[in-house]
Amino acid sequence: MNVLASLVTGRRSRWVLIVVWLVGAIALVPFSSKLTAVEQNSQSSFVPSGAPSTIVANIEGQFPSLNRLAAIVVLYRKSGVTSSDLAYARAAQARVQALGLAGETGVTTPALSPNHDGVLIEVSLGANTSATKVAADVSQLRASLAGHPAGLEVGVGGPAAILADTASAFAGIDGILLAATVLVVAVLLLLTYRSLFLWLFPLITVGLATLLGQAGVYLLARGGFVVNGMTIGILTVLMFGAGTDYSLLLVARYREELRSEPQPSRAMAIALERVAPTLAVSASTVILSLLVLLAAQERDIRALGPVGAIGIAAVLLGSLTLLPPLLLTFGRSAFWPLVPRVGQAPRARRVSWSRTAAWVAAHPGPLSGAGIGALALLCLGLLAYPPSLPQSKGFSGQVPSARAQTLISSSFPAGSTGPVVVATRNPALLPEAESLAAGVKGIAAVGQASVHRGAAVFQATLASAPDGTRAESVVAALRSTESRHFGNAVLVGGPTAVQIDLNQAASHDRLVVIPIVLLVVLVMLGLLLRSVLAPVLLTASVVLSFLAALGLSSLAVRSIFGFAGMDSSVALLGFVFLVALGVDYTVFLASRIRQEVTGDPQGGVEVALGATGGVITSAGMVLAATFTVLGVLPLVALTELGFLVAVGVLLDTFVVRSLVVPAVALLLGDRFWWPWAPSAPAKPGGARST
Repeated sequence: MNVLASLVTGRRSRWVLIVVWLVGAIALVPFSSKLTAVEQNSQSSFVPSGAPSTIVANIEGQFPSLNRLAAIVVLYRKSGVTSSDLAYARAAQARVQALGLAGETGVTTPALSPNHDGVLIEVSLGANTSATKVAADVSQLRASLAGHPAGLEVGVGGPAAILADTASAFAGIDGILLAATVLVVAVLLLLTYRSLFLWLFPLITVGLATLLGQAGVYLLARGGFVVNGMTIGILTVLMFGAGTDYSLLLVARYREELRSEPQPSRAMAIALERVAPTLAVSASTVILSLLVLLAAQERDIRALGPVGAIGIAAVLLGSLTLLPPLLLTFGRSAFWPLVPRVGQAPRARRVSWSRTAAWVAAHPGPLSGAGIGALALLCLGLLAYPPSLPQSKGFSGQVPSARAQTLISSSFPAGSTGPVVVATRNPALLPEAESLAAGVKGIAAVGQASVHRGAAVFQATLASAPDGTRAESVVAALRSTESRHFGNAVLVGGPTAVQIDLNQAASHDRLVVIPIVLLVVLVMLGLLLRSVLAPVLLTASVVLSFLAALGLSSLAVRSIFGFAGMDSSVALLGFVFLVALGVDYTVFLASRIRQEVTGDPQGGVEVALGATGGVITSAGMVLAATFTVLGVLPLVALTELGFLVAVGVLLDTFVVRSLVVPAVALLLGDRFWWPWAPSAPAKPGGARST
């Protein structure tokens, strides 16, 4: 780290670093600006390549007449459609055909519902059309339906409309998310530093590092990884949250050293020598934990691993090579008006944390018991864990495609918008496969089969909406029936099957990813703390705070937010982020405790908590606030993830790191560090680590 300190504090080299970052940022803007162009927001693109629904989609793609994305126009009048309504439907069909949509491959004639209260017109769009083009086509389609008779409800639903609404939800949202994140971080930094200028340096650092991270993610997406709007949104808040945390920790130690060192460059060099190794270990643990997501089956979750790793690496690089030169450019005046002077006593906030540390030291047993008990109580919320979130309920507000699905369900079989697709490469099996499908309860109708180039496909209409638990039960029963007779020779796909395969992949990912992440954290903590018992206890505390946060989120999903369920990816992503990012605070606190406890366990814990309590609290609040910003996006999954991570970070910051861990360390004494307990007394003025 001496080389790093010399590089960032040198009179010339620090200016070189600033110029390199500025020039690099300008060069990277074209790449980062193209990130949204490589998004893949279709749910089918997230399914594992070997899943049955993916194989069926590949077979279906061989059929020109079936290789399409359907937009369903629905007309509905509760009292029954009139002759004027039917005339409008025929005119609407002609107008849609006249639009000349780029992806349009066919428009069906208006179909009247059995009870004469609804009309359907199916518009087929090319399946290989981009999400942006589908959104444009659906927008034109909706605009063409204006001027309908009074009292007639008109909507556009189906897979194309859902994809269009998803693409529209993300259109322009990156700027809004970035602005909201910057605003939140800026306000918190102002409150933390109480300086007119200091808050700008972390923001500039993280902002330029974000350009670097986004450019790297763009190249990753061009390399074949599935990057969607949710991934990009998470990347933004992750980089600003973690990057600001790293900046807070470095600035806090720099300020501390300025009270004993007359030269700012010397103070920065000492701060880097103390903080940089801790930041490197913390960031490495987060990066390794995120890379474990490469073991996931869901393609978008798998991509989030390297995406997040690139983001963390970029903000770490910025925190160590850009922030120090920026701070040194302005010297002590960067802290104005609260300029730290040599020999100046710590601020009152540091004193208040010293009092908190003394309080914890005086009552370790009751406080640890109360903290663990409170977390365990919150875990009971897991008994109310909500069901999987239906795709049509994935938006936090009402969207046109969801309303159209309601209208369709009122007049036609609710599954009309998302038919089941049964496919085989042995056409001889087709008659029996159709017969079996027709006999499954919940299948409303079986369509005409198509045979092409040695493959056969037929569609079946569900009686229920294609994205509910009832539909999933019917498709699961159909799969079981076909499998018993034909094995893997006949496969079942379609939108409902896609959701089933995603749910199964999510279950697999939780079983595989979670244990590996825990192992990574245990090993990294063991290497850093040179202990066996301490990493186990610290990791257990992070897991307990995660379960408590998940329990509270389970209750909030229904009772506070009123959502229909919890997205299948939220629990896994919440775990990875909370455990990986929670390690940051564990490392900062535990490494300081280990350094201070030599010769005096109780006094060492008090000193460590008093020294790190303020900065850990500030960092936790910043990280929680940045993840809360995900709520500005109109997707339920991101709101749920933001709430889960924010609550988990706050529990970890104020309960686990501030009370439980110090109290347990005091109760166990040197045994906390078994089998290599620190015993030698600390040297006067010895090294300290934030």
